Amino acid sequence: MDAAASTTDKPRSGNGRGKPTSDRPGRSQAGPAPRSGGRGSHISDRAKQNIVRGLGGKQANVLESRITDGGLRLQVSGLSESKAAGNPDGGLDALLSFLERKASGLDSKSNRAVKIKKSSKVGDSVFITASPEDIATILKLNNFNFAGAILTIRALDASGKVPDASAKTMEVKDQLRAVLSSRYDEDSKLLNLSSLVADPGLNSMGMFNGSTNTSKIFPALMVVCNDLFKSRREKREAIVSVTLADNGLTKVDEIHVLAEMFPDIKNIDLSRNNLKDLKSLDAWRKKFRGMEHLILVGNPIEAQLAELKDEIMKRYPKLHSLNNVQVRTAEEVAITVAANEAARNPFPVLGPNFQDVGGVGANFVTQYFALYDSNRNGFLHQFYDAHSKFSLAINMTAPRSTEVSVPVQPWLEYTKHSRNLLKINHLNARMNRQYKGVQDIQTAWATLPATRHPDLHTQGDKYVIECQTVSGLPDLTGQAIHGVDGLMITIHGEFEDQAPNNTEKSLRSFSRTFVLGPGAPGGPQIRVVSDMLALRGWTPLPQPVSSQLPPQQQQPTLTPEQQVLQQQEAIATQLTEKTGMTLEYSAMCLNETGWDLEKAFAQLPANAWIGGIPR
Repeated sequence: MDAAASTTDKPRSGNGRGKPTSDRPGRSQAGPAPRSGGRGSHISDRAKQNIVRGLGGKQANVLESRITDGGLRLQVSGLSESKAAGNPDGGLDALLSFLERKASGLDSKSNRAVKIKKSSKVGDSVFITASPEDIATILKLNNFNFAGAILTIRALDASGKVPDASAKTMEVKDQLRAVLSSRYDEDSKLLNLSSLVADPGLNSMGMFNGSTNTSKIFPALMVVCNDLFKSRREKREAIVSVTLADNGLTKVDEIHVLAEMFPDIKNIDLSRNNLKDLKSLDAWRKKFRGMEHLILVGNPIEAQLAELKDEIMKRYPKLHSLNNVQVRTAEEVAITVAANEAARNPFPVLGPNFQDVGGVGANFVTQYFALYDSNRNGFLHQFYDAHSKFSLAINMTAPRSTEVSVPVQPWLEYTKHSRNLLKINHLNARMNRQYKGVQDIQTAWATLPATRHPDLHTQGDKYVIECQTVSGLPDLTGQAIHGVDGLMITIHGEFEDQAPNNTEKSLRSFSRTFVLGPGAPGGPQIRVVSDMLALRGWTPLPQPVSSQLPPQQQQPTLTPEQQVLQQQEAIATQLTEKTGMTLEYSAMCLNETGWDLEKAFAQLPANAWIGGIPR
């Protein structure tokens, strides 16, 4: 057996602890539970295969395909990247308990406990054995978040390999592609999915057998259709409109998968179905936020549209036509979208404050954008030294506008470095994920995906950059006991990356804070004291409000005398800060020296105490 594997398979009985657990479903001591509504509605690759395979076998329910005797084992990956990996047993027991607890809680109506019979750890993978019913349930946890890592769960056949698609499955896919091809109009970018029960191709496949229910064939059609495209952009450009007329639909729950796989559709026709009220559309309540035209002609709900129009318009903020009647102008749509965005960000974003000193901040920012994407090592050796620190944190719960249609790609390449202190509780993990010195930072950066930031000169609106002075930074020369001054630069913006496991580029939002200080002898002249990178799912950068005051609020123009008094007050304040004297005494000293700050300070008595220290 592999040296990394446990010496024997670990049997599991009961719930794996020998007694019933009192934890509520959805909670785990080992790691955070997935967000509600996130993973549960996601259709995994395994589920997609089951849908089409189920059609090939003409099963009654294509979403619940049976697993053969050869598929009683699962391979689980991702444990080594979780924070539970630091446990004495490598996190195995925590993972098994998590799988049993989460799988048992998937069906709130059932009290049946999912049980893992045997388990073994080989390298980075955990292999588990369970009953066919429990295997099918545990498979639904694919892509769940366990202790800060994303789990990958795959079924294995009798030989220990991931089963390939059968010839029958491939035949079914080819037949469904032919059906879709005959129903697609390239010129109008329309996918015609109306009256599926009357489709000769589907009937020749024996998909209905006298039934008029399309809820079983529809998911398979969507899976095959989705696989025809490489990216969300391709889907958005190819399919603009969909007609679902004459399908006997009583609620859109029966075709909810359409919203998951093609969320950017603009025009939807639901004519001549059996949609009775607004509840029949609830499954799309927060979907299709870019929908522009909705047709409900020939449904019982049509008689209620006069009363329901406002609620429908609220659900779909870009909707301008309902049943071929304009309900909003383009200008009104723009106002509605802007109002929704303003409601999401009720506090105005003020313009950036960039207090540079000697052009140091501007030069650093320019170098950052020029080098980080193309030459990270060059950027590293130019500004970092043995005392520089770097850390990275992922905020997976950052709020996103419902208007945002850009998907959040997996964080796998970043997760192992994330030092989110709200998630990482163990001191060792916190210390290990803060990198110090050029060598450690270089090693961490080498594992991060390549990035591409928008050009600072041509796309400056993609950033908010601030700079301010800070004091008390460590003096590496040891001459300044109370530390030295420096700069803190914060950059809010976005970048693209493409991780090896992602099929398309990821657009992410970030905030990066640099603290700059004087370098040590023999090192960079300006060094990075601290570099903190915070990542989150992409969302448009809020645009700062204009700092110009309305005419009635603008400050009046000062007279020459008032300007002189203002300057004198500023000088007196500086002397007060240096000496600790009151503002009145500072003004008296300055008045005797013609308001010359240096002369006033020099003329103080030799035995004067300044800030509690003898002069």
